[in-house]
Amino acid sequence: TVSSAYDRLMEDGVLEGHVGRGTFVAERALRVTEPADPTAPLRWADLFAGATPPPRARYPETGDAPVIPFHRNVPDPALFPVEAFRVALDEVMREAGSELLGYAPAEGYPGFTDFVVDHVRAARGVSVAPDEVLVVNGSQQALDLIGRAFLRPGDTVAVEDPTYTGALEILRGFEARVVTIATDAGGIRLDDAERVFARERPRFLYTMPTYQNPTGRSLADERREGLVRLAARYEVPLVEDDFDGELGYEPHTPRPLKALSGSRGVIYIGTPSKMLFPGLRIGWVLADPAVVERLGRMKQVADLSSSQLLQAAFARFAADGELTRHRARVRTAYAARLERLLAALERHLPEGSTWTRPRGGMSLMVTLPEGVSAEAVLRETAPEGVLFAPGSWFSPGNGARHLRLCFGSVADEALEPGVEILARAAKAVRARARRPRGDAEAALPSV
Repeated sequence: TVSSAYDRLMEDGVLEGHVGRGTFVAERALRVTEPADPTAPLRWADLFAGATPPPRARYPETGDAPVIPFHRNVPDPALFPVEAFRVALDEVMREAGSELLGYAPAEGYPGFTDFVVDHVRAARGVSVAPDEVLVVNGSQQALDLIGRAFLRPGDTVAVEDPTYTGALEILRGFEARVVTIATDAGGIRLDDAERVFARERPRFLYTMPTYQNPTGRSLADERREGLVRLAARYEVPLVEDDFDGELGYEPHTPRPLKALSGSRGVIYIGTPSKMLFPGLRIGWVLADPAVVERLGRMKQVADLSSSQLLQAAFARFAADGELTRHRARVRTAYAARLERLLAALERHLPEGSTWTRPRGGMSLMVTLPEGVSAEAVLRETAPEGVLFAPGSWFSPGNGARHLRLCFGSVADEALEPGVEILARAAKAVRARARRPRGDAEAALPSV
C-alpha cells in the first residue's frame, strides 16, 4: 500500500526519487500558487481548530414583549453601589494612579491579596497565607486556568448532576470526559461519589457545595467533611466554586470545604461578582502554593495580569465598610424576592410540580409534572417575554422536566406575572401531551 501511494505521488509530480539519496517532496509541489482571485476572503471556518464554542444565543425570540429575565443569573443593577465604588476608585487613583496603571504581579496586587486573606478568614472561615492566593478575572477564568493546568484531551472530570452549564462548556473545550455524581436534597451523594472516585479516578471533582447553580441547594453539613475525607483517600482534588457563598439568607451559612480539616486538596474559587457587580471581573483562587504557582504561570500566558486599579479600588471599597453594608442590603433584598417567588410558585404552578427551596444564592430549580418538557414550555413562554434555562443545559444526559429560575435581576412586580405565564404554558404543554398521539404531534410548535 505504501509503495503504491509513493508511485501515485511520483506520477502526480508531488514526490521525486533520487537513487542513493531517497524520496523527497518535489520543489514545484512546495511552491505556493497564486489564488485565482487575490481579493477573495480566506475560508476562516476551514482554519479554525480546537473545540467548537457554544452557540451565542439559545433562547427563542421574544418579539416585542417586555422580557422577564428568569434566565439571567446576575445581580440587580438597581442595587449596584455605583457611587460608593466611584469614590473608592477616585481615592486610589489620586494616591497611586501611576503605579496602579502598570502591570500587576502575576499573583495579584499585594494590597488586594492582603484583603483576600483577611476577607475569606472573616467572611468564610478560611485561613490561608498570601502565597496561597491567586487573583483572577472572575471564577470563569479560574476554572479555565485549572483546566489548562490539570487536563489533557480524554482526561476524566467528575461533576455533580446537575451542574453549572458554563463549567460543562469549559470542560468540553478541553476535550475532557465528563462523568456525573448523583445528588439529592442534601447535595452530592457520598456513596455515588465513592463509586465514581474508585472506578473513574477523575483528575478532579468540580462542585458548588453552597447555594449551588442551578438548584440553589447546599451540601449538607454532615456530608462536607465526608466528601473532603473521601477525596483525600482517593487523591482526587476538589475544585470548590463558592461564587454565591456570601449570599446566605439565614443566620447559618455553611462552611466551605476549604475551611474544613484536611482540605489541602481543595482548590477554592471565590468572587464578589454575584454579590456586587459582575462587570468588575475579580475573583481569587485559594490553593496549595504549588497549585497557585502553576496557575499563575498559566495566567501570565493568558493575559499577563489582572487590573491593579480595580483590585486597589475594591480593597479600598471594602476597607471603607462599603462591602459589609452592601452585603447586608442585597441579602435583605434578594431574600424578600426569593420569598415572593416561592409564594408565586405555590399559587400558580400545576399539580405535580416541585421546586427547590434555597437558603441563599439567586436561583432555584423547578421540576415540571410528568410528560411536560421544559424546552416545550420555553417555546410557549418566550413570545410572552418569559425566559428561563431548561434543565437539560445543566445535566449531560438528564433534566428534560427541569428548569432553572433566577430571581436576582427580576423586578419584584414582575415575579408573579412571570410565574403566571410559566404556569399557563406548563398546563398547555401537559394538555397537549395527554391528547391522542396524532393530535398531539400536530399541535406541537416547530423547533
